[in-house]
Amino acid sequence: MLPGVRLSLLTTVVLSGALGSELRRDGYNFRPPEGFHMVRWEQYSGSRAGAVALEADAPRTLSAALADGEDADAATLLVSVVERSFSASPSARDDFAAAVMQHFQRDLGLTLSPERVERLGGAVPRVEVLGTLREAGQVRTVLVAGLASEGRHAVVTVSAPAVRWEELEPRVRASLETFRLEATTAAGPVPRRMLGALAGALAGALVASYTAWRRRRVRHGT
Repeated sequence: MLPGVRLSLLTTVVLSGALGSELRRDGYNFRPPEGFHMVRWEQYSGSRAGAVALEADAPRTLSAALADGEDADAATLLVSVVERSFSASPSARDDFAAAVMQHFQRDLGLTLSPERVERLGGAVPRVEVLGTLREAGQVRTVLVAGLASEGRHAVVTVSAPAVRWEELEPRVRASLETFRLEATTAAGPVPRRMLGALAGALAGALVASYTAWRRRRVRHGT
């Protein structure tokens, strides 16, 4: 799909009200596709489904699970948070696709057959992996999107019956365009050059204080 056509499509979808109310959770916010709602959390609590990470030891967890129905024809949308940076760079594209395949095979026991891997720009650059799998006798289309962010990033996984994907896709992609992850507040390592500047400033302050003290002593004859 051409960029101009895609932008026009997304604009039409957003303006038509095909997205639901904003969801805020675990430091991120987005508007899910209309009709999607949070499901009972008990069945997902502690799960890492959809939590794709490039590093095996990266802390990650499933943060939200939504669905647009209760039966086998329902589509699901999972949001996972990974405590690592993700750049969505050209080099990360292939690494992310490989990590997605491994996650489904190793962690979920499912074989995802990839159809397309894309790196997309926009307000929040992302890498998308689109594929299909067979689950409980049903062919489902799966879209896994890794959204770029520093310090921590989100992974969104959407699964729907293949026969419904064409109808759902515009709303899913419009929803992804609304995703925002707040910047982390945890302080990281201080760069070496910054440490040098701080040390220099501290030394200068000490010298200035000592000079002022000496002048006061001379002025008072002590």
